[in-house]
Amino acid sequence: MRNKFALPLTVLLGGAAGFLLRRWELASAFEADTGLPVSGAPATLALIGLSAAVFLTLALLCRGTGRGFQGSYDDAFQARNDILYLTSMVAAAFLLAGAGVLLLAQAVGVLSDALAASAGVDLLLSDVLQIALSVGRELLLAVLALASAVSLLRLGKNNYKGEGKGERSGCLLVPAYTACVWLITSYLDHSGDPIVLDYVYQLFAAVASVLGCYFLAGFGFKRPKGFPAALFSLTAMYFCLVTLADRHTLPELLLYAGYFLYFAASALALLRSPARPLGPRMPGGKRLARTEAEEHLNQEETPDEG
Repeated sequence: MRNKFALPLTVLLGGAAGFLLRRWELASAFEADTGLPVSGAPATLALIGLSAAVFLTLALLCRGTGRGFQGSYDDAFQARNDILYLTSMVAAAFLLAGAGVLLLAQAVGVLSDALAASAGVDLLLSDVLQIALSVGRELLLAVLALASAVSLLRLGKNNYKGEGKGERSGCLLVPAYTACVWLITSYLDHSGDPIVLDYVYQLFAAVASVLGCYFLAGFGFKRPKGFPAALFSLTAMYFCLVTLADRHTLPELLLYAGYFLYFAASALALLRSPARPLGPRMPGGKRLARTEAEEHLNQEETPDEG
């Protein structure tokens, strides 16, 4: 129970400190004339140390999360009448929807600029492919962000009302697909920059988001793993806060904020729910399977005759 409060506090305080260190790093750890990173810059070393410390602390605090849990997704993320959970999920959905709309407009703008620049010019096949790649990745991310918004609304409603529709739900997969495309797009946008330190924390946030979504979705497909689900969800939240110090477009900021709230709502529900009794248990604490539980109760209620 104490980890339910210690973990969010670790993320928020660590993320705030990481944000300030990242601002310091951007202001002092790069050469003014070349933009190259300064070797051994105190800000860089401090941020690396803080990030490692936060990750290890989260790993220690998350240890044992969901151990022995054999319930369903709806058991793990039950949030019946929890207005804070619902508010967070709805806010996350609207943020992702906003990102999707802006990305759509961005894709149209890229296509319009490309067509205007190529007017009256014979395009090579490589030019056409470059335009298609630029527009296609923005368009794909936009569509997935909009689909994720719908998915989060449905997941939030399901868990808030206890509808029990989370098993094998495609709504769990869409945010994971979106995070994967987001990671690829982010990498392609920065792949021409030889200075990895310029964008490494953005990539960390996207990678942790992919892993967090993957393990959260596992609960809906008979693969409940509480420790990595909680760890990577909270780690993604930390890196989302750190990278806010970097320069981002508005759609990127909305993506970071949307995933931050999705992971916050999911992680808190997960940390709370597996601790609840989910049925009869054996003396060692392991939950009995449903059929075994029924037999166990029948044996207690109807003792052997004679």
